[in-house]
Amino acid sequence: MLDPKTENVLKRIEEQEKFEQENPNEIPNSEKVLTIGRSTGIFYNILLQSMNAKKILEIGLSVGYSAIWFANAISKNANAKIITIEQDKNKIKRAKQNFEEAGISDLIEIRHGDALEILLDINNEANLFDFVFIDADKERYIQYFDTILPLVRSGGLIGADNILFPKRFQKFTNPYVKHVRAKQNIRSVTIPIDNGEELSLKLW
Repeated sequence: MLDPKTENVLKRIEEQEKFEQENPNEIPNSEKVLTIGRSTGIFYNILLQSMNAKKILEIGLSVGYSAIWFANAISKNANAKIITIEQDKNKIKRAKQNFEEAGISDLIEIRHGDALEILLDINNEANLFDFVFIDADKERYIQYFDTILPLVRSGGLIGADNILFPKRFQKFTNPYVKHVRAKQNIRSVTIPIDNGEELSLKLW
């Protein structure tokens, strides 16, 4: 169950996204919230709680909607932490405000800059993550996956958004799915909720 503060922030972001979808020309693309769907948030929230996740890496923060679902799932675990990467300073500012209102700022570390460069730094820090979520520029999904794979513990999960929709992304997401499923140490499946999720388990 979500606490009222968290629910209020999520609902506000959902209402903003609904407005943007119904009025596509009102808001510049660079300012749109670009969130996962609510069902996807609930799905990952349940999944992270069931696996007792503590360390999460997110590529593509936007305004923090998905990170709020993740933070809620791990908030009761000792030493829980989310590292999330975003290049847009305005999105970071909005996300920080959302985190403050939801009361989860202490769980989240935001890193500003190019994701691949930051991932190389994280690689040098010898972090191992329970879960990594990829929801950034689709043309680099395969690069992101290959870079983060050594950072995921055995038995850890990698989720990727927009696998099915919008269909214009399939020129990038279809090769991503093929690439992931060709790995011997990966078991992967497409979850047909909202925009479609590719959920990949690292076997070893």
